[in-house]
Formats: sequence, C-alpha cells, structure tokens
Amino acid sequence: MHKTILAVSLIVIACSRAPAPGNAPAQPDAFETALLAAERRVEAGDYSGADRILSDFGIKAKGTQESVEVAFFRALYMVDPNNRNASMAEGVRALDIYLNTTAAKKYRSEALVLKRTAQTVLALRSTQAAPRVVGRDTVFVTREDEIAALKDQLAKANAELERIKRRLANPSR
Repeated sequence: MHKTILAVSLIVIACSRAPAPGNAPAQPDAFETALLAAERRVEAGDYSGADRILSDFGIKAKGTQESVEVAFFRALYMVDPNNRNASMAEGVRALDIYLNTTAAKKYRSEALVLKRTAQTVLALRSTQAAPRVVGRDTVFVTREDEIAALKDQLAKANAELERIKRRLANPSR
C-alpha cells in the first residue's frame, strides 16, 4: 500500500514540474487559432461569424503565407451546404480566386477537388426539374432559384410600370 502511494506521489510530482525555461510549451500560432475559432463558429451554425474571423485574420496577417491560405477556408465554408449565407456558386468563385493566386500552395489540391465537387453539385442542381408553382405559394428548391424568380417578377413589374408611364404620358393613344 505504501509503495503504491509512493509510486503515485512520484508520478504526480514528475508530471507537475514546471517546464525548464528552454522547454516552454509552444504557443499555438495565430493562423491555427483563427482556424479553430472559425471552426467552432461553423459547428454552431454561425457561418458569418466564421467568415468574419477568417477575414479579420487575413487583414491582420496581410503579406504572409497564412493570409493567402486563409482564403481557402473562407471558400470551404461558402460551399458548405449548411451555409445559408452564401451560395455554392459564390464558393466556386472564391475557390477560383484562391487557385489563381500564385502564392496559394498549401491547400491547392484540396481546393481543386472541392471546386470540382461543388461544380458537380451545381450541375446536378441545374439538371433537376423542380416543379414550380407560380404565385405567393411558390416553393423554391435553392436560394438561386428564389433569387431568379424574384428578379423575373421585378422585371415584369418594371415593364408594366413603364407601360403605364408611357400611357399616362400620351393619353391620346
């Protein structure tokens, strides 16, 4: 029993020693800290917050390799299907920008695969024939579909408004 207590005491003392000045534990770098903070935001569903963290890091670390590489993670979160603040097409454009940056090297192969995957998803979405109901009860499959329908409605309303303006300007017609 005493030997066990002695052994446990020795282990606790050995593990609790303060590190020697030359062996200080490494501090996580700012890039990793920003990535972890952004990841926590994404896990909580706060994609805007994650993007804000990453963009702030990019501004603070301007001119460094990490500021270039952070663009990959911003694009990654844009193509996440759970992200309701960005579209897949925006994510593909962000990946294009990352891939066209000559300094971007670390996540290049991952970005290529992610871009091809996102493009495939976009192609599949566009080939699916989604039934549409015209009017107030319209159900949209994607955010892009809803935006396109709203733009179409706006264009029709503007055309009707122009027709009415012309008619009021020339009442003799």
